[in-house]
Amino acid sequence: FPTRRSSDLCPQNAKQIRSDVPAVKELIYSGKPVIASIAPSFAANYNNMSIKSIENALKKLGFAYAEETAVGAEIVKNQYLEMMKRHESDIIISSCCHTVNILIQKYYPDLIPMLAHVLSPMQTHCKRLREESKEDIYTVFIGPCISKKHEAEQYKGTTDAVLTFEELSEWLAEENITLEKAEDITDKARSRLFPTNGGILRSMMTAKDDTDYDCIAVSGVD
Repeated sequence: FPTRRSSDLCPQNAKQIRSDVPAVKELIYSGKPVIASIAPSFAANYNNMSIKSIENALKKLGFAYAEETAVGAEIVKNQYLEMMKRHESDIIISSCCHTVNILIQKYYPDLIPMLAHVLSPMQTHCKRLREESKEDIYTVFIGPCISKKHEAEQYKGTTDAVLTFEELSEWLAEENITLEKAEDITDKARSRLFPTNGGILRSMMTAKDDTDYDCIAVSGVD
């Protein structure tokens, strides 16, 4: 990620990253169940805490329950593999990162046909949560990326709101809720590699070797 330059800062300190905590509170106050989709990178943001630790804290805030976005990533991984097996295109660019998608749409439109026509793990997981629920629910994605806020707004009807880990931490502190260690009962193999460099390819393991594609992981602006 690029380093913020001093020239990027507003001299009047008027620009701030929007907090969606009030919006999520409104969803909870509505009385409808609110389910959280937690990005697998929570492990890096909350040291030694399991997904169960995060879920327990979220329940104290009023969430119904929480699940890892890695569930959606597993579905997305399989869709990529199917695309490769069918050889849908000579070049397939992962469409998981909303920032990269916007970059291509704005500055490299000739590459748009190469973007995989696959929902991101966030959208895929939230869609699955809605389909599996026996009642009307709200879904909230919680992760490290502010670009997901724009993604949720652009593709309405799947993810109702997005919080960053920073927003969640501030909200927990405001409510005097501390994270406590709890046993992780989630299958750790479920595509938790997705947010790491080359993670999508590594999550496919040897399955991608059964295709005739050369797989390349690209990282960084340059």
